[in-house]
Amino acid sequence: MIIAQISDSHIDPAHDSGPARLGDLEACVDDINALDPAPDLVIHTGDMAHNGDGEKYRLALGILKKLKKPLFICAGNRDERSLLAAQFASGHRLMPDAPYVQYAVDDFPVRLIALDTLSAQSNQGDFCPERADNLRRILATDVLKPTVVFMHHPPFEITESKYPRQYEQWESAERLAGVLKDNSQVVRGFCGHSHRHATGTVAGIPFSTAPSVARDLRLGDFAPDMSDFPVYHLHTFDGKSAFRTEIRPARTHALTE
Repeated sequence: MIIAQISDSHIDPAHDSGPARLGDLEACVDDINALDPAPDLVIHTGDMAHNGDGEKYRLALGILKKLKKPLFICAGNRDERSLLAAQFASGHRLMPDAPYVQYAVDDFPVRLIALDTLSAQSNQGDFCPERADNLRRILATDVLKPTVVFMHHPPFEITESKYPRQYEQWESAERLAGVLKDNSQVVRGFCGHSHRHATGTVAGIPFSTAPSVARDLRLGDFAPDMSDFPVYHLHTFDGKSAFRTEIRPARTHALTE
């Protein structure tokens, strides 16, 4: 099983880099569509639009609908939950009577669970008891199938970042870890938000963050042959309990500034 991950596209036509960001997202879509072997699905780990509104999501959807494989999303701190859920999470059961974009996908050899880590107070993360209880219930419905969780805010320290702990209160990240440690079927976690590639562990589970596909927002050092291209992550499952991650430059699309 192969998962393509894109993150932090921050679509905003009014920004000076707005056209370039649209081009970067389109380049990633084109590259993903050209992969052989093809991925089974694509995940977007948040901040699809910058301070999302209907027009920005319309522009993003105009590009993302070209994907040949299913797309699944989670909410970022710059997204607008209700608009995002209405546009991109249809067909999947969200938390009942709650505002959170949190759901499971059981259509593949590996189960996917989208988590909502948004805070009502800041751009940093949160994972309240209600969301933790919901995750616990979802996980309890299948304790044998290999499972990955994907979310916006990374619940591990990123030492190279200006903000190593990207949760408003670190006890929220510890609350998430407390749920995961009791569920050995969870084999990997995928995140966004940091705009860089970083790795860590949570409750003994490997986690990673994907760089921003928007080149003007990407952080960290990259090989010279990647510097002129947007990048995304490609995660390949070994069929047992582990994923191998590749940082892939989107070279199949002719980029323009």
